[in-house]
Amino acid sequence: MPKEKQHQIEEKRGRPLDLSRNKVILEATLDLLAEKGYDALTIDAVALQAKVGKGTIYRRWSSKMELVIDAATLMSPFELSLDTLNKNQDLRGQFVDLLTFVFMEDKKFQKATNAICNAFNEELDQRMRDAFYWRYRNAIESLLEPYIKKNKLTNKDMELIADIGPALVMYNLRFKNRSADIDYIKRVVDKLVVPLLPK
Repeated sequence: MPKEKQHQIEEKRGRPLDLSRNKVILEATLDLLAEKGYDALTIDAVALQAKVGKGTIYRRWSSKMELVIDAATLMSPFELSLDTLNKNQDLRGQFVDLLTFVFMEDKKFQKATNAICNAFNEELDQRMRDAFYWRYRNAIESLLEPYIKKNKLTNKDMELIADIGPALVMYNLRFKNRSADIDYIKRVVDKLVVPLLPK
């Protein structure tokens, strides 16, 4: 949304939103999600942890689900991981680093993701899958950008490459209740991702 339009909406609501509070609220949400799980998470608890009023939260998010989805997607390390990847290494190394950074480095994010996976809420599950998939797919496309046209990667190739790593890591988290380790991530990349990468 253009800043001018956002500012007009905020003016209609009253005082302009203090956007610096968003990060504090989202971090408090992830902390509590990791600690208590989705079902036990309340807006009251988030407000108390973030040291804001409930009204401050409801001015930004209409429901607990909206807040949780924003916290999990906006606070996840995709963009940061792309900035910190060593672009001088081969694609295999970049894939290992990306999966490692996203799924192993941030323990709070891992625990919050586990809590979301363990919530029996179909709408939350679907919306999280959609948000997560497209952010990861964009990260993969960013890695492969120099190779997409040169090697004529199709949309189906991209879909398969983007699916493999996260699908197996999330399977471990959700169904085996086990976090991925670096050796597992390397095996996934070496045995399943690398054979699909452009030569």
